[in-house]
Amino acid sequence: MPAFAIEPDQLMAGRVWKFGDQVSGDDGIIDFSVVREGFGKPMDEALLTAMCFRRINPRFPKEVQPGDLVVGGVNFAHHNHVEVSAAIRFSGIAAVLVESCESGFIRRALSQGLPVLTVPGIAARVQDGERISVNLAAGRIVLADGSALDAPPLSPHMLAVLRAGSLVEALRREFQGASAP
Repeated sequence: MPAFAIEPDQLMAGRVWKFGDQVSGDDGIIDFSVVREGFGKPMDEALLTAMCFRRINPRFPKEVQPGDLVVGGVNFAHHNHVEVSAAIRFSGIAAVLVESCESGFIRRALSQGLPVLTVPGIAARVQDGERISVNLAAGRIVLADGSALDAPPLSPHMLAVLRAGSLVEALRREFQGASAP
């Protein structure tokens, strides 16, 4: 996982990488035909990072910085596997803000420690490269012009997964706590 930590209860600010509508997870965000060759093996972080969004924006893998944010349009990341959200997270993206997406993408991303918020109207309100702020616990997005958009906030359980860094780590902590006398 990236060297930075997500603090879901605090305001995070980052640079926007904006993508459009109908972005496919498996042949837009990553090239699943390459990834499927390694099924059954641990994820190749370097490979996923190098291919993340490069079909859509070849600059992304070279220029993305830890803490940056992805803004996507309608039906973002459709047709995706867990490697899609892993690639985005490995790239250093702190959060994904979309007009709409499959619920499976939200769940897979959360399991990797990547928060996804659905924010109607966001695509029309931000530009590539702008700095915006996000409070995941409050569901509040402050745009570059100072105005704000609201999204459904993440649940306490989702925030706990993000604090732990992944679903596996959150479950590990939960079960270790349950087994303590």
